[in-house]
Amino acid sequence: MKRGLLIGISAVVVVAGVLSIPVEAEPSPDTRVILEHTNKRYISPPCYEQANKTNNLAEADIRKAQELNYQPESSCTANSLAPIKQPIASVLAVNLGIKQSHWDW
Repeated sequence: MKRGLLIGISAVVVVAGVLSIPVEAEPSPDTRVILEHTNKRYISPPCYEQANKTNNLAEADIRKAQELNYQPESSCTANSLAPIKQPIASVLAVNLGIKQSHWDW
């Protein structure tokens, strides 16, 4: 009985430890951005108001911006889309749709 309890507790501790290990997460390719076609740049939504932009804009995703070889409009955009460290449990929750991604805007 004691041995089974010890094994159970050990398993819970190991699983909790593994799920709390930080890993690098990055935005998915379908993360929304704004394309600024005149200057061939993209803007993340949190940086839109302060961005240097023209009226030649379109909504797209990071995948499209990369296909067009567009660059981030500013360090604000680059930083807002930079990979972040998150616990494995958090990454799994995002992938399972239980939790919103850091880049859901």
